[in-house]
Amino acid sequence: MIAALATLILGFVIGYLGQRSRLCFISGYRDFFLTRDTTLLKGVLGAFIGAAAGFILFHFLKGSVPAFPLFSFTPLPALDAGLILTIIAGLAVGAIGALAGGCPFRMHVLAAEGRKTYWYYLFGFYAGLVFYNVVTTHLLDILGR
Repeated sequence: MIAALATLILGFVIGYLGQRSRLCFISGYRDFFLTRDTTLLKGVLGAFIGAAAGFILFHFLKGSVPAFPLFSFTPLPALDAGLILTIIAGLAVGAIGALAGGCPFRMHVLAAEGRKTYWYYLFGFYAGLVFYNVVTTHLLDILGR
């Protein structure tokens, strides 16, 4: 129960900070490459540093994530069909996010603000997520045989 409450509180904090700071992981790169503006890119760097600090703190407090490559010295997974499909899906989410005007994080924030046009993006996002999961599971079953 404590983990669920901590996750909920952390989600509210991250959502509030994302809404107030206009953080978008795609727009930071876009602005840098098009206009050399680093304002939003600083948010991306801050998120990366915060995530790294969180992982280090988690490890320092003796937390464990099974087979996590940063703290356990296991080799990276072999390049198989599942990993290739996951990479392709990640690139597709990034490309569609760039065409839509922002990353999925920013779209969630804008939809939570009540902007109905972004609800359509999220509907497609979650429909695509379910479709990808169903198709990938079936495809990996076929490739595994």
